[in-house]
Amino acid sequence: MKVEIIELQLAKKGEIELSGTNGYVYGIETAQRIFLSTIGKSNIEKIGAIFVDSTNKIINYTTLAMGTINTVKLPMAELFKVALLCNATKFVIAHNHPSGILKVTPSDIQLTKKIGTIAKLFDMELIDSIIININGDIISIREYIMEKVQ
Repeated sequence: MKVEIIELQLAKKGEIELSGTNGYVYGIETAQRIFLSTIGKSNIEKIGAIFVDSTNKIINYTTLAMGTINTVKLPMAELFKVALLCNATKFVIAHNHPSGILKVTPSDIQLTKKIGTIAKLFDMELIDSIIININGDIISIREYIMEKVQ
């Protein structure tokens, strides 16, 4: 009897220039530039993620999902598959609003909390979840949640 041997691996798809960054992400200021250049100007909603190591050095960026003009669904398995394969300890996720309106919805809050909970199970940290619009404006869902609690 033969059993197939299967390995998972990351495949390099290309490169993006991270101008104005030093290769590290500590918060939304650096992440904003990256997400603006990757998903910010799209006319459909997309979800992207920046994965970093324990020193916050950027390991990987990936666009996880593409949706429609006003919605996108995050494939949770894909998010954590990439995070595990690139040995990330932390990550930042973002989705864009092609409408230009920066409004945090209850589903944004629910999804952010769910991702944070799952990340903890893998000993990872969700640094932030952000929304970006075509103008480069951003809103931190983490900060929004903290303001609502206070």
